[in-house]
Amino acid sequence: MEPAADVEYAEQGEGPAVLLLPGSFGTGAGWKAVTGTLGPGYRLVTTSLLGYGTTPDTRPDGNATMDRQVDLIDRIIERIGMPPHVVAHSFGGLAALAHALQGRHRPASLLLIEANPFGLLRVAGHHAHYTMVTTMTAAYFADVARGVPDAARRVIDFYGGDGAFDALPARAREYVVATTRVNVRDWTSGTPFEPPIETLQSLRLPTTVVRGATSHPAMLGIAGLLHELIPDSTMVTIGDGGHFLPTSHPAQIAELIRQRVQANPGDGA
Repeated sequence: MEPAADVEYAEQGEGPAVLLLPGSFGTGAGWKAVTGTLGPGYRLVTTSLLGYGTTPDTRPDGNATMDRQVDLIDRIIERIGMPPHVVAHSFGGLAALAHALQGRHRPASLLLIEANPFGLLRVAGHHAHYTMVTTMTAAYFADVARGVPDAARRVIDFYGGDGAFDALPARAREYVVATTRVNVRDWTSGTPFEPPIETLQSLRLPTTVVRGATSHPAMLGIAGLLHELIPDSTMVTIGDGGHFLPTSHPAQIAELIRQRVQANPGDGA
């Protein structure tokens, strides 16, 4: 397998390796507030997932697996050259979880921030929350099919509440609109990811699950399930936080990274 030479990759600092994975519509630059607060003493690697930033999208339309995202993370870890502590937000959290279960290279630990493996809701029988998700995505896909320019506002408002899309800076709204087709591939590849409960229960990896107390009920349900099913995982709820914690609460996320790395000082260093 070729190293991740054709993938967005930026590295700074020395110390334990920390790989920061953004969510949909995100790039490595989205971690600046967190890394600026975290300070020195870490080897920080930022990237973008398939189709965002300068990372090319190799997925066809209608792709229904996370295999190519998993391969991407493996290639980045190969470039790092050691098991990193993986810090991942939203769809990045789904990708990190899929990689932890299916990838070739084991990370040192996971810090999953508002991770969104929605298929887990269906597997666990949380049908009301799962229906909330499928209802939104059906309307979203219909808007995309009709050519609605700002169809992705449905996604942003789902996560952040009514008006969240309009509250974004103009440049961020433009990027969301420009990468809508990429985000559709995120949904079509990510929603079918339904790890069996027994598989999650067998995951022996230091894990912190982070959620915002004001996040969407489906997201709160997913975080609860991940904490319940992943052995010895830690749950952190940020009381006044919503879905977009890396930008809204960078100091709290930075402190959680410190704690996660300190809990496993022999890994990723």
